Amino acid sequence: MSYPRLRPHILACAGLMAAYMPHTALAADADEVAARLKAMMEKQGVEASWSNIAGDGTRMTLQGVTVKPAGTDEALPLGNIELADISEDGDMIVVGTLAMPSYAFSSEDVDVAIDGISVTGLELPAVGDDSVAAMVGAYESADMNLLRVTREGRPLFTLEQLHVEMSPLSDDAPLEFSGAAEKFTADLTTIEDPQAKAVVQALGYETINGYLELSGSWSPTDGRMVLDQYDIAVDQAGTIGMTFDIGGYTAEFIKALRDIQAKMAENEGQDQSAQGMAMLGLMQQLTLNGATLRFDDDTLTQKTLEFVAAQQGAKPADIVNQAKAVLPFAMAQLNNPELTAAVSAAVGKFLDDPQNLEVRVAPQNPLPFAMVAAGAMTAPQALPQQLGLKITANE
Repeated sequence: MSYPRLRPHILACAGLMAAYMPHTALAADADEVAARLKAMMEKQGVEASWSNIAGDGTRMTLQGVTVKPAGTDEALPLGNIELADISEDGDMIVVGTLAMPSYAFSSEDVDVAIDGISVTGLELPAVGDDSVAAMVGAYESADMNLLRVTREGRPLFTLEQLHVEMSPLSDDAPLEFSGAAEKFTADLTTIEDPQAKAVVQALGYETINGYLELSGSWSPTDGRMVLDQYDIAVDQAGTIGMTFDIGGYTAEFIKALRDIQAKMAENEGQDQSAQGMAMLGLMQQLTLNGATLRFDDDTLTQKTLEFVAAQQGAKPADIVNQAKAVLPFAMAQLNNPELTAAVSAAVGKFLDDPQNLEVRVAPQNPLPFAMVAAGAMTAPQALPQQLGLKITANE
């Protein structure tokens, strides 16, 4: 399900969850703290305002806060935002804790409630600072206790205890980040397609529970972005995991990307061919170093085989044999015998003993995204070799 009108609200919350660093002494001026926060949010595509500033440069409250994501006309009310343990560290102002109130909004008959957003170690560079810290934001940790999406009082999705950590920005080492959500729950009985709904019910996944974990690093100087882990685990189903390693994701790339996105948002509903071409040109700066997509089974495969077998009046072993027999013919149209053999062997091994299945891309040299796109259009049969594509099972 997609609710595009929810995007401004989500961006507003995300815009406030940014920035880090250590700590020390002198109290800052309250107006200066507010001005720096406003400037930092503007660099991240969110226009913020407030009706009053209460407190001093050590502890303060921004009252009547509203935010307006780039490209939108709707100002979203957030209430009062509390900033505590504020100090100065050289030219940097550090907010020990930023806490947002509970937040709720409705759109397209869907209600969203967010509770317990807080950020620690929030770095506020000087107004006009064009450093990486000012552009991307830096913080020690960020938390959200609960995100709940409901329709007519019925929970559709909940996310609990989201926690993210970030290492300090440094010229000598990549920025490292990690995060996890202890639990998510989704109600799949709201699926409208009758066939899909019947499959979900037959497999026993009307309600799914799970958790997610992620970790990675980013080097602003050369734009190397590495996602070491992004796992979404569903209880009694399995875990989908992905990793990637790309180059060219520099601070300049991020700034240019935000500028294009802001123009596209402003011109929504109009001809955006110029912005589209600019986006394609920007993507050519990225290079692919490697990526993986992996599935670790936790009974989902066996449940699926049993369901398909029951539909056909057969045994699960019969369905496995059918799949192993049909797959080589289905892949023959790719005109790549080597890939067909590798995929058939790996999938067959997995179906015989469902443990894990992994697709890995490992080009010999960094591969420009533009070259990948061109290869996909002009010579798709050569693309697997160009990407160094491999598929393995139970390893």
